[in-house]
Amino acid sequence: MPPSQKFDDLEIRCPALGHPVPFHYCRRIKDGLPCHKLADCWFQTIDIRTYMMENYSQDERERFLAPPQPKLSSIIEIARRAKLNKT
Repeated sequence: MPPSQKFDDLEIRCPALGHPVPFHYCRRIKDGLPCHKLADCWFQTIDIRTYMMENYSQDERERFLAPPQPKLSSIIEIARRAKLNKT
């Protein structure tokens, strides 16, 4: 098993979804990258800072730790992409 998967079977309650989720869900939710709340949710269960340093590049960490876009911005971006794909 690759080191990035060693915690995959652990579960915690997801504050966003309201039910238990396994670590593997949290580490791949955002285009194959972790949820931006990964460190906030898992810091009491595993050494999440070390895990992130060992398994993600600086660029990847910056991308997934960035705060999410406001909902309206996300909707506009999805519409823009859909329009580009139609042409």
